[in-house]
Amino acid sequence: MKISFVIPCYRSEHTIEGVVSEIKSVLAQRPEVDYEVIMVSDHSPDNVYSVIEKMCAADPQHLRGILLSK
Repeated sequence: MKISFVIPCYRSEHTIEGVVSEIKSVLAQRPEVDYEVIMVSDHSPDNVYSVIEKMCAADPQHLRGILLSK
């Protein structure tokens, strides 16, 4: 089974890492479940996309980032 989480990221520079960490922690207890986390920055005025890029580089198997503008 594969689960996809889509997270809208607007003004969440300081919180997105905690949210993704919680998801990974819960799913670590369910090794039979494959997952992906798709984080979407919808023209956020903070630096959330920089955080998303850093997290995706650290775990490209499970994490994806999308940058929307306008």
